[in-house]
Amino acid sequence: MMTKPRILVARAIFPEVLERLATCLVVESNQADEAWSREQLIERLRGCQGIFTTGSERIDAALLAACPQLKICANMAVGYNTIDVAAATRLGILVTNTPGILTEATADLAFALILGVARR
Repeated sequence: MMTKPRILVARAIFPEVLERLATCLVVESNQADEAWSREQLIERLRGCQGIFTTGSERIDAALLAACPQLKICANMAVGYNTIDVAAATRLGILVTNTPGILTEATADLAFALILGVARR
């Protein structure tokens, strides 16, 4: 019998997303939304094949080296500036993000500001 891969969800996310992840993964989550120290993050990440980040976690070469079983770093953010993509690539770790997720919301806000200015 194959065991499910383990993933660490570094910050609070919607319960429905956790439920979906749990159908095919062993999930450790931070639903308390605590800001873990670097050492706490590494300790929790050991033994995990994946990490689901929110952009507030710094994933650098040293952290990646401390967690050699890591296979994917999935960032729930538009950017990936908190992830050392070059180091991850060298180690064969997949890095993902969510480009375009804020495009419509940003456009809506800009239009609302334009209307607000026009109405004084």
